[in-house]
Amino acid sequence: MKALINEKISKEFETKTGISVFPLTSYSKLDTPVSSHADMLFCILDKTIFCYEDYVMDNGIFNLLNGSGYDVVFVSNVCKREYPYDISLNVLVIGKFLFCNVKYTAKEILEYAEKNGYSVINVRQGYAACSTLVIDDYNAITTDLSVYKALTKTGKNALLIDNSEIELKGYNCGFIGGSTCIIGNNICFFGDPSTLTDFEKIDVFIRNLNFNILPILQGGVCDFGGVKFIL
Repeated sequence: MKALINEKISKEFETKTGISVFPLTSYSKLDTPVSSHADMLFCILDKTIFCYEDYVMDNGIFNLLNGSGYDVVFVSNVCKREYPYDISLNVLVIGKFLFCNVKYTAKEILEYAEKNGYSVINVRQGYAACSTLVIDDYNAITTDLSVYKALTKTGKNALLIDNSEIELKGYNCGFIGGSTCIIGNNICFFGDPSTLTDFEKIDVFIRNLNFNILPILQGGVCDFGGVKFIL
């Protein structure tokens, strides 16, 4: 397994987890604070990975993905720094459901979903993947009300939390999805989640699902764009 992860924390992540990393460099077409964020650069469905052609071809990622047995699909959407032209790949995947702002989601993702039995649920939140920690096919923690309502409406067990204390330099705040990842039975936080006002709710929710909390960075919780794991 290899982790596609923001280059700013790649070495520390590899040291703490023992998982081999592929550091993500900046993509010039995204706004600088999120230009190395995995959840802005990739969407993975089954063994198909959707991405921007110029980004993956310019830094060697294509060879990694292709060599790992993934089908690589280049999306036709033109990425721009300004919202909503930066959210083509920002799709929340939980089980056989996709939650996204359909109008601006890459058509290649929507076409794949239709052909492969996924249900697509439209939400107002363009950063659906960033805003949500998917624990398994049925459970998630989100910082967005529209995503929370959509999750519960489709029968998912969801927890809505405040995100004002999650740091993302350059923005007022970050998201729970971008500040976490799951490794085995551990939910890893980029920072100490006990610093969050809603930590008690988060802790109870996670432990009721028989998962553990594992801080892998010191200090407050920071959004680094999550992790995309290549098997």
